[in-house]
Amino acid sequence: MINRPHAVVTDPAKCVGCVACSQACPTRAIRVRSDLAVIDDELCIDCGMCIEVCGYDAIRPRTSSPADLRKFKHTVAVPSLTLYAQFGDDVHPGRVLRGLRQLGFDETYDISWMCEMVASATDAYLSQSKGPWPKISVTCPAVLRLIQIRYPDLIPNLVPIETPRELAAKLRRRRLAAERGLDPSEIGMFFITPCTAIIHSIEAPEGLEASYLDGAFAITETYGQLLKAIKHDPGSDSEEAISARGLRWAMAGGEISSMRNANTITVRGLRDVLYVFDRIESGTFQGLDFIEAYICPGGCVGGQLTVAGRYLAQRNIRQLAKRLGDRGLVKEEKVRSLLHDHFFDMQSEISARRVRPLARDLRQAIALKREKDALLERLPRKDCAACGAPNCETLADDVVRGEAKLEDCVFIRLEQLQAHETPHRGGEDG
Repeated sequence: MINRPHAVVTDPAKCVGCVACSQACPTRAIRVRSDLAVIDDELCIDCGMCIEVCGYDAIRPRTSSPADLRKFKHTVAVPSLTLYAQFGDDVHPGRVLRGLRQLGFDETYDISWMCEMVASATDAYLSQSKGPWPKISVTCPAVLRLIQIRYPDLIPNLVPIETPRELAAKLRRRRLAAERGLDPSEIGMFFITPCTAIIHSIEAPEGLEASYLDGAFAITETYGQLLKAIKHDPGSDSEEAISARGLRWAMAGGEISSMRNANTITVRGLRDVLYVFDRIESGTFQGLDFIEAYICPGGCVGGQLTVAGRYLAQRNIRQLAKRLGDRGLVKEEKVRSLLHDHFFDMQSEISARRVRPLARDLRQAIALKREKDALLERLPRKDCAACGAPNCETLADDVVRGEAKLEDCVFIRLEQLQAHETPHRGGEDG
C-alpha cells in the first residue's frame, strides 16, 4: 500500500510540548521532541484522540479545501448521518441536504438507505459464516486500523463488507457518469465527516484499491454556513426520503438496531474497546455473533469534528428517527441478491499493518529485547511522559532504536546529577 499523509497534523507555532497528546494516543504514535509533538505515520490510526485532548489547538484535521471542488465538473456532498444530528430534532434531514447544495455542491446524496442495506447484508453474512467468532464491524476506520496494528490476530474476525459511505459513493458515481455522460474522474464526491479517521480512510482505504470518495470536509467547517442556509430554507420535509433505520447508525448501537441478529453487543470509547479486544484475544466473547465497536464515545456522534456534542446529538437522532417512524427503504430479497452478486464485498483482504520490528535479524532482535528489558529495570516505571514518550516502555523502545537517550528520563538525569555532586560535596566538607 502507498503511504499517504495522515489526517492529523500538528502546528509547530501552537504546540507547547505538553505531552497530553502523547499520553492519549492508543498506539503510542506520538513523541514530544524539542517541545514539539511528532507523529509516527506507521503507528497513527487517525483516531483524533490527540485533537480532543490538545488544549492549545495545535493539532488539527487535514481536510479538503473549497478549491478542490473546482477540479470537477460535477460535485456531490455525501453527508455523514451525524450531520443531521447537529441542528435540533426539528430540522429534517432534507433541509440539511438542501442546505449543502447552497454551499456550492451540485447535488447531495443521503446514505441512510445504504446503512439499512449493509445492516441487512451483515445479517445475511452472519447466518452463512462459520466463524471465527465474534465478528467485528469495520464501520469505524480507527477500530479497523487499531486491529491491524495492535490486534492482528483479530483480522479474521472482521466482517468483509464495505462501508455504507463507500458503497453509496460507488453506486452514485456510476449512475451519474451514465446519466450525464461524464467520465467518472470528472465527478467529485466529498464526505462531510465527524472524525479524522474517515478522512484518512479516504486517502488510504483498507480493502479497496482506491476510495470512491475524493475528499472530506469536517462538520465543524461547514456548520456555520450550513446553519444559515437551513434557516432560510422554505422547502418541504417530504422532499427527501430518509431511512429511519439507517439514520440510527449515527450513534452507537444504531448498526445492530437495524439487524435481526440479537446476539450482539456495542462497544464504545477507547478504553472499553481495548478491554473487549484484549479479552477476545484471550478467548472471551466467543459466544457472541457480532460486535459493533467505535473509538469515539457514543459512536460517530462523539466524533471530534462535531459541534452539538454526543449527548444532544443522540437525543436529536432518536427524535428524528421517531418522527420518521420505523420506515424501511430496503427489500431483503434485493439485499440477498446483491450479496450473492458480491456487491458488498471488499476488493481485497484486510492485512496487518507492518510496524518496524526492533530488528530484522532474529538474533539481533533477541539481543535488543534483552537490552530493552535491562533499560526497563533502570527506568522508574512512573509513566509520567516527561521524557516525551508516553510511558517508560516506549522510551526503552526508542533508546534501543537509537531515537532517544536514557538520560531523557528526568529521574535518570536527576540520579546522575546527584551521583556527580555527592563526591564533590564530600570533598568540601573535608
